[in-house]
Amino acid sequence: MKRPARPRVSPSPRLRVSLFLPLALPLAFSPGCVVRGGSVPSAPAPDQGDDCPYPLTGFNEIPVMNLPLEARCKNYNGGSCVCASTISCLRWQGRDDLAQQVREICSGGQSSGSLHEKLDRLGIRYASTTNGDVKLLEWAVRTRRGSGITFYGNHFVNLVHLDADKAILLDNNRTGQYIPIPREEFVRRWQDQYGGWATVPVYSPAPPLPYVVRH
Repeated sequence: MKRPARPRVSPSPRLRVSLFLPLALPLAFSPGCVVRGGSVPSAPAPDQGDDCPYPLTGFNEIPVMNLPLEARCKNYNGGSCVCASTISCLRWQGRDDLAQQVREICSGGQSSGSLHEKLDRLGIRYASTTNGDVKLLEWAVRTRRGSGITFYGNHFVNLVHLDADKAILLDNNRTGQYIPIPREEFVRRWQDQYGGWATVPVYSPAPPLPYVVRH
């Protein structure tokens, strides 16, 4: 059986892409686009303009990775934050089967290399950066996938939203709340203090809630 052709992607030179396959959601990064936030449910979708090749706001959920409380993976075995954040991403993207496989082989502290080795072993598709490439984070939010990122001291959490004003984090040590941080502060700390590592499983999240226009 002939394999379908892969789509052309244009990631940053510093971005690692592993096993991208054709998906309904866009896979190309768009330099120069500004990530915008969603609107309130009673308002129409905002005009995108002509500056970006892909729509950046087709949702009214904030955060865009809005994982149900019971599906948020808590840190386990005394320090498996990288594993837990990856599991949460996979659950959000509808791959509970892969999330369980990660849980079975991933425990304890992880580096980018050890996590990616496990994902490769399981055949899990992902994109990653270890050099603070914000375009990856913007893309992960624009496609509603979310990501796992280094943040706080020796810790790994989920980035569940990023727009022009703020980032929103989900910490596996306190899964009952979202943590908003001003965008500029978040980017600076992620790049300068916490190493700029992000890993994004590449599957399809549930469709966003539709806009509701009330007259």
